[in-house]
Amino acid sequence: MKKIIMLLLTAGMLAMVGCTDGTSSDSGSGSSSGSDISASDNSGEDSRGGSDGTVTSESTAPEQSAPAEDIDYSSLTEEEIYDLMVQRSLMTTGDMTRMANVLKKAENGEEITVSYIGGSITEGLTVAPEHPELCWANLSYEWLCGQYPDTKINYVNAGLSGTPSILGNVRLERDILAYEPDIVFVEFAVNDGNAAEYQNSYESLVRTLLTQDKDIAVVLLFTVIENGHTCQPFMSEIGYNYGLPMISEPDSLGVEFAEGRMTWQDYSDDQSHPNQRGHEIVRDFVANYFEAVMENVDDNVGEVSKELPAPVYSDRYMNMKFIDSASMDGVELSNFTEDDAHTAFHNGWMYRDEIGGSMKFTLNCRALRMVFKANNSKVYADADIYIDGEFVCTVTSNRTDGWGNPETAMILDKDEAAEHTVEIRIPEGEKCYFGVLGFGYCD
Repeated sequence: MKKIIMLLLTAGMLAMVGCTDGTSSDSGSGSSSGSDISASDNSGEDSRGGSDGTVTSESTAPEQSAPAEDIDYSSLTEEEIYDLMVQRSLMTTGDMTRMANVLKKAENGEEITVSYIGGSITEGLTVAPEHPELCWANLSYEWLCGQYPDTKINYVNAGLSGTPSILGNVRLERDILAYEPDIVFVEFAVNDGNAAEYQNSYESLVRTLLTQDKDIAVVLLFTVIENGHTCQPFMSEIGYNYGLPMISEPDSLGVEFAEGRMTWQDYSDDQSHPNQRGHEIVRDFVANYFEAVMENVDDNVGEVSKELPAPVYSDRYMNMKFIDSASMDGVELSNFTEDDAHTAFHNGWMYRDEIGGSMKFTLNCRALRMVFKANNSKVYADADIYIDGEFVCTVTSNRTDGWGNPETAMILDKDEAAEHTVEIRIPEGEKCYFGVLGFGYCD
């Protein structure tokens, strides 16, 4: 099938060479051929995850070659058109060394682990929990297993609905690194906004993965929602900076939507999430990337450079650790109790009262994020945060976009680590619920 694609691409390029007026088609990876990825709407997936409305400048990443769009599609079969779309999804293979090393291990029958972190698209919200095997993560994992039937390949899906890379970075150690993965797919492009806190958290997450003792092969996957929102522009800047492979829905599906060869409904049954067919399409995008590396494994196996370039945005939240009631000692509780407060956070604390309460502890850290439970309910309380006896902020858990989901609040952000006393106070009043799910900190 790739021979067919190459013939089509060659024909398109010859047509461009034949132009005598100096013009050429705009086929750079950032254009998306009509797909709006300027992030003018910064809402996260399902409007969860939020942002401050900040718009970043257009990506300055180098342009990548893409199939010439002056191909006569009327002469192609549906299969050929689909294969061109799949080919277009691969923005770049990046430096193949890490992935080639992993696939060589699999080729030799050595056990590997493939993991995925992201939001509800990765979790498979519209197909799971009834059919978790139908989500793109599991489908791509099964595809890889089919290529190496005699190799044990482990599967870790750390997708969590409604969560951006800020929370992904908090739980990276617990939900991904604890399994010692060989491959990690990162998908947060529609849950993030374009504010600095997303950029800094996303890059910190990526750099944490790249600086592990184990040479993890990191793959960035960029999704898009119906209104065109995606954080591909800033995320791809980060990807190019570290020479990472990148897979793009805006660059592939976006062209089909713009040209009328597909509709959004062919991919999704709502505004955000792939339907069953949509998950299969994403699986094919991932398989196309794997095939590109497999064809060149022996040429790319080698030593991985441990030196990384300077950050594009920031690496200040690298190596964040997660702690909760199962790993914290000496927490002083008043009208808080240890609680299994969320399906993804089983060791939290819950306030259930109207007379006020508090929890207090000490921790050596320079940055501290509180993970809390949000809900659209007037009985969910505010929490006043005090650091070393001084008031720093109020965290509101009654949110119009809340649905029992985990949210985060940065409650301490310093340049140097020190021991701090942290107190969370719930004032007396009619509001009677506040759930603390855990904390992420950098020491």
